[in-house]
Amino acid sequence: MYSDTRKLISLQNPAVLVVAHRGVWTRAPENSLSALEEAISVGADIIEIDTQTTADHQLVVMHDAWLDRTCDHQGEVVHMPFSEVRRARLRGSDGRAGMVVSEERVPLLEELLEEARGRIIVNIDIKFERDRQRVMDLILDMNIADGVLLKSKIDLATQTFPLDMTDSQRRIPFMPIVTANSGSFAEDLRKIEDFGAQIVELNFSDLTDVTAAKEELRRLGIRLWVNTLDESHPLDYCDSRAHQHPGDVWGTVIEAGFGAIQTDSVSQLRRWLKDKGR
Repeated sequence: MYSDTRKLISLQNPAVLVVAHRGVWTRAPENSLSALEEAISVGADIIEIDTQTTADHQLVVMHDAWLDRTCDHQGEVVHMPFSEVRRARLRGSDGRAGMVVSEERVPLLEELLEEARGRIIVNIDIKFERDRQRVMDLILDMNIADGVLLKSKIDLATQTFPLDMTDSQRRIPFMPIVTANSGSFAEDLRKIEDFGAQIVELNFSDLTDVTAAKEELRRLGIRLWVNTLDESHPLDYCDSRAHQHPGDVWGTVIEAGFGAIQTDSVSQLRRWLKDKGR
């Protein structure tokens, strides 16, 4: 298992990377320390988590702006002190109706990063722009830049990047989230050449735009990341269909050039990749 982000995502690593969406929340509360442990135990390469700040500027691991869905408490995180957020217990799985309340509490980002250090790469989805600098400062203060991957949307048309990439901030690996413009994706990729991204999360409406860019992606040394989550996926390439026809979903996107797959079906994808020698 790689503990260095740049080595993991490099095209020199031939493996297809498996990304656990909010940890393995089918076995533990999403975005929890136990979901992290489950992701490690089943062999995920990366765990994706979400973070935002409390009223007293503590970074917690939480997807929704409100506690209501995933916890036994209610309230908007940004208006609650950490002590109050910490009193909330996480519901099992994704917090849907009927999930039993666990004994787990909402973790601090610092706690989760420390638990993950040297064991698995952490992809951090910063939910609000206001928190970006605080997240980067924490990563650098913890000396854990080699073990994380930040991400954010960028607009290739305007070449507007979300980070002020000073020398210190370039130490933190960053993945732009890009939408492939039909007929121009390969050309658009050249706009981020100076940015130096090794991996790009891609949304697309036509798979031929992706396959047409293979040579340019190889030249730039960029690995492509795709989401096959039922809640967020391109076309019909989703986990629920992959359960029945994995080759038509995971096999197709890999053949098109994707080298990282974010999924809610980590164990199934791992087994299928192993069977295919990937």
